[in-house]
Formats: sequence, structure tokens, C-alpha cells
Amino acid sequence: MSVIRRTILSVIFVILSLAMAGGAFAQTPAPQNSTWFLAPDAAGIDQVWQLLLDQPEPRQITRAESDVLTFGASVDGLAVAYISGGQLWLQPIHTEAAEALASVTATRFQSAPIFSENGGYLAYADDGVWLYDLAQRSTRQLLDDVTMNEDASNMGELRIYSPQQFAGRADENPTHLVIDVGYFEWTSTGVVDLATGAYSELEDQTYTNLLPLKNGRVLVFGNGALAGSPSLSIAPSLDDINAHTPLISFAEFTDAELFAQGAVELSMNEIRVYGQLMTPEPGITLFYFTYDLNAGFMGLSTMTVAEPGQETAVYGRLSRDGRLLPVWLNYAYTESGGVAGDLRLLDMPTGELVEAAFPEQVGQFIWQP
Repeated sequence: MSVIRRTILSVIFVILSLAMAGGAFAQTPAPQNSTWFLAPDAAGIDQVWQLLLDQPEPRQITRAESDVLTFGASVDGLAVAYISGGQLWLQPIHTEAAEALASVTATRFQSAPIFSENGGYLAYADDGVWLYDLAQRSTRQLLDDVTMNEDASNMGELRIYSPQQFAGRADENPTHLVIDVGYFEWTSTGVVDLATGAYSELEDQTYTNLLPLKNGRVLVFGNGALAGSPSLSIAPSLDDINAHTPLISFAEFTDAELFAQGAVELSMNEIRVYGQLMTPEPGITLFYFTYDLNAGFMGLSTMTVAEPGQETAVYGRLSRDGRLLPVWLNYAYTESGGVAGDLRLLDMPTGELVEAAFPEQVGQFIWQP
């Protein structure tokens, strides 16, 4: 066969493969104003929906036969992984059919399935943490939960693990997996080295959370009523999270009691930290501040997200640009342990609510990764 003919046949094969994949020529990565959430369909079944914030209505992504309990979106925005009917499913957004990947026995989930940045792996919770290899279509367990005995004699040993974030170069396989750790009365964070399987965990309840940074270092933070220090610290790497050194104490810039519950990296060395400001006044007050690893503290801002009589508000994760915060008003807990309610987007710099075409009841909400 001539080189020209082989080339023509190869091109035809690629075209046919793309077409069979579900209209691949129309498949473009999701824009950064893309959001994803759970809400009931016309039959009352919770499904995954996608909403571009400048569009008049959301688009239904999944068509599961039973409620979607939790989900995650790929970094390119072309697929979601979700849990429904005792299965982990993979749903490309340009096809109606979903693929069953693995059985799931747990009914309550601490976090959503998450994709690695290169799209090659999924991590999900099922009485522990599992790693699914999308190329090999195989799964393996990384951590096993430690559940409570009937007599609660092992209360101090209780551990409920769930995946939080992959880490590593975007164009390579992930090197680490950051893990949420649930104790009896508080939470913390750990790290799995995916090459060796080694696991390390934050010690002594000094802090409760980690944010891997682009420069390879790790922001160590997180405090609340039961655990954590009202300050920021920095660790040299995910391999050495307990060798952290202090950056700043909140007492250096405010007398208020701040519970730092989240952080995003705005740019190289620039971090936005946010959470709840504790006050005796009714209502719910949030704060955020920016910290530059070179220039230091950049100023504190506060805003009220729930007026008196709306103390049932709860908030999610800040957008990657550090601007918009999802807030649920008048929420209720779902059977799977999540929340659902009236979702609003709070513009943190202005304190104003942003209009978006969300339905009346929204459950889990995530930003485009």
C-alpha cells in the first residue's frame, strides 16, 4: 500500500472515530464562566446541569434513572463523573449514554468524584478513597475508612477519607492526591503519594487544610471552633506538610475572630483566604483577605450574606478568580448528606448578589475546574 493511500485511510479513520465519539468537531472545552450543579429534572430526579452564567437557562447533562448523589467535572469540561444507583458513571457532555465504571456501596459521600488535570484518572469515595485509571478502566483502593464500633470504643480512631484535589504537572500523570479527613468532631487533611502509596496527615490539629501552590509549596491553614490556628503557614512540599513555618497570625491585622475555611491561588504567590467572621450580631458575616507571599497582607474585607431571620445560609467554594461565592439560603440537608436550597452567587468585592438562571432548588454546585 502506498504512503499516500495509507495517509488518506488514516485521516478517514480519525474523522470517523471523532464522529462516532459524539460530534467531536463541536466539542470545545467549557468556558471559565461555566458552572455545574444538581437539580431535579421534570420527573423529580436529581440530575447534573451545566449553566454558563451569561446564558438564560441551564443545560441538562445527565439522564440518570435514579438521583445523582454527587458528581465532578473534568478540567476540559467535556465530561462529568457521577454516582447514582450504586455505580460510578462517566458521562461525556456531547452524548446521552453514560458508561458504568465501578460499583459503589456507600450511600453518604464526603466529596465528589474528581478528575486529574490531565484527564487520565478519577478519585472517588466509597468507604475509603479509590483511584480509577481511565485508560486501563481499572480501579484500586488507596485508603480504607475506619468506621465507628457499635459501642464507640474506637472513637479516637475514626477516619472518613474523601478525595479533595490531585496535584502535579498538568500535562503529566498526577503525583499526589490531597485527602479530606473526617474525625469524630472535626476535619483535617492528608496526602497520598500516588507513586509509593505513602500517606501523611496534618498533625496535632494545628491546621485543618492544604492548598498546593504553583511554586511547589503548600499553604497550610484552616481553623474553626474545635481545631486549627487563626493564622497561615507554609510547607515546602506535599511530601513534607508538617514541616510548615508561620506566615502571618490573624491577630496581626484584626481583633475579630476569623474562621478561615477556604483559599484560592489568584496568581503566582497571591492567595485569597475566606471564611466566616464570628460576631454576636444576628445574621452571617463573611470575610476575605489577600496575602502575597512576597508582599505580605493585602487588606481585609467583610460582608453580610444573610440578614436576621436567614441564619440558615451556608456557603461553598470561592471561584478560581476569587470573586464569586455560592451561598444557599433556606437550605436543607439531602439524604446523601449534601445541601439543597435557594442558591445565590455573592460578588465578594461588592457584596452584591449576581443574577443567574438557577432553578428554585439547587443541590451540589461546582465551578468549572
